[in-house]
Amino acid sequence: MIRQQLPIDSPVNLFAFLAAIVAIILWLSEVRALQGFFRYFPPLIWTYFVPMFCSTLGIIPNSADGQPLYGFILKIILPVVIVLLLVPTEARSIARLGPKALVAMLIGTAGIVVGAAASFGFFQSVLPAGALPPGTWKGIAALSASWIGGSPNMAAVAVSLNTDGTLFGKMVVVDTVCAYTWLGILVGLTAWQDRFDRSVGADSRVVKELSERLSTRQATGGRPIRMVDFVTMLAVGFVVAQVCLHAGGWIAARVEQAEVAGGLWRTLRLSQVLSGFGWGVLLITATSIALSFTRLRGLGDTGATSVGNAGLYLLLTTFGAQADLRLIEVHDLWLFAIGAVWLLIHIAVLLVGVRLLRAPLFMAATASMANVGGTASAPVVAAAFHPSLAPVGLLMAILGGILGTPVALLIVAKICAAIGA
Repeated sequence: MIRQQLPIDSPVNLFAFLAAIVAIILWLSEVRALQGFFRYFPPLIWTYFVPMFCSTLGIIPNSADGQPLYGFILKIILPVVIVLLLVPTEARSIARLGPKALVAMLIGTAGIVVGAAASFGFFQSVLPAGALPPGTWKGIAALSASWIGGSPNMAAVAVSLNTDGTLFGKMVVVDTVCAYTWLGILVGLTAWQDRFDRSVGADSRVVKELSERLSTRQATGGRPIRMVDFVTMLAVGFVVAQVCLHAGGWIAARVEQAEVAGGLWRTLRLSQVLSGFGWGVLLITATSIALSFTRLRGLGDTGATSVGNAGLYLLLTTFGAQADLRLIEVHDLWLFAIGAVWLLIHIAVLLVGVRLLRAPLFMAATASMANVGGTASAPVVAAAFHPSLAPVGLLMAILGGILGTPVALLIVAKICAAIGA
């Protein structure tokens, strides 16, 4: 059915509509009576679901309508968002975390990678042809980026792999259902932490030392944003993004030439999972991390992270707007089965690793949610176990944000593409 042309179909009016949705959601999250609700269901997920419902009801265009605004935000705004979120990340602070915390985080990441390959491979082999949506491997790779780093990584990988908008919408639903179910379970495990720590012989002094070290960190020293700060943010974001994207296009062309020539490059087939945009995203990530060791890290004190998050929220509204629940069919429930098995494998790998490390349950739970939930949820779990250690969850999640895109593109996407071939 052809939709009637509505005023909201124009790019400017649509952008205003999506911006208003973000503003209303953020305003509601500040209402005291609703803060408990938004603690467990952060505003970030509603910036996806509300536009999705609007798209399903035909209020705004979906992926089939060819709305140019969606492509603009994906290709132009997303790279800048990555820069503004990574440059202020305090990479030095991550490096100073205790080794057990870092190893626990990396074990959780390994569990995500293994779980992605094992769960997708299992269902791909046992289900009849056509049971899974076309290109499911791309959705798995995008979801792995979210379960290692968070929504910005998921968006970056989805765009890099040219993932179908409807499939992406289905994976976001899988992400939300699985991640927040697991969050609730982890919070409920707080009463068992002493028993767990005794059973694995965990040294509780590790947690106390982390608490003391992080409690002595100074506040970020934020100050009101000035015009020069805002212009600098935009300049750094757009210059880094565009230079890296152009370099990524050049690398992609050279890789394709090398694959045509044969040899190792043809065996690797990197062009299958890394377009020019994908190479550009990897370069943007590496460059932004390098800049976090310079004075530009101070942009975080003047609101770069808030500006980046605002861009992220707008980005997610476009993903939600391109999804259409009317296109979800019964056989898509297999995607939830893949997500559930995947998460169980992650939990099993993490438990084995934590037992070998003799790390406390606090560290295992926080590392798991830092992977699966990201910056919005990891501090919630950390604070549920030890209120003073919420920063541990944030720093672990930031590490995941650094690893999410390259691991998803270079490892998970390659493996799943081979499985799905």
